[in-house]
Amino acid sequence: MGATINAGEKLVADGRTARRERGRLAVIDAMLDLVLESGRPPSPATVATRAGVSAASLFRYFDTIDDLTNATAEAFYSRNANLFEIPNMGFGALDERISNYITTRLRLYETMSNMGRLVRFRAFDNEGAALVLREQRSWFVEQAQRHFAIELADLSRVEAAEVITIIATVTSFESWDQARHDHGQGPSQLKRAWSMALTRIFAR
Repeated sequence: MGATINAGEKLVADGRTARRERGRLAVIDAMLDLVLESGRPPSPATVATRAGVSAASLFRYFDTIDDLTNATAEAFYSRNANLFEIPNMGFGALDERISNYITTRLRLYETMSNMGRLVRFRAFDNEGAALVLREQRSWFVEQAQRHFAIELADLSRVEAAEVITIIATVTSFESWDQARHDHGQGPSQLKRAWSMALTRIFAR
């Protein structure tokens, strides 16, 4: 009898856990959709309405709006992990590698534009968002080092570090955002400009 009761209690607990996880994912999906649609941080009430839950339920899933923001960013980057990968990493002629590198960055930034802005906005006072941003920038630097390892090998340690800094800055999300939205540059124009910049860096 006791075993039957315990089994029943476990089923009830498992059901509650599953419902909680479904609710949590619904809130993350709602937050993500709203951010990608508007580019602005939505209010908790708006997120709750889109998710089909009460505002009180939202804060049973997440302690603060920053916790929700961090979980949403993690979900977005996890679901779009393939966009971070550079094809044929480190292989091919220099012009091919420059093209692959820039094409990958531009495709990623076009996809993550609103999420990228939100993470950077929250990073000022949200350590979780700041950590995501630092990890992303470190990953981009590591990719550049691996992708252009042939050219970097011919430079001194100091020169190689300077070149990587320039590449990371020129092809950063912030650079893309300014060129794309402040200066009205389209993807093809940006690709030409960045290709010219990287080609000249390695031609020095």
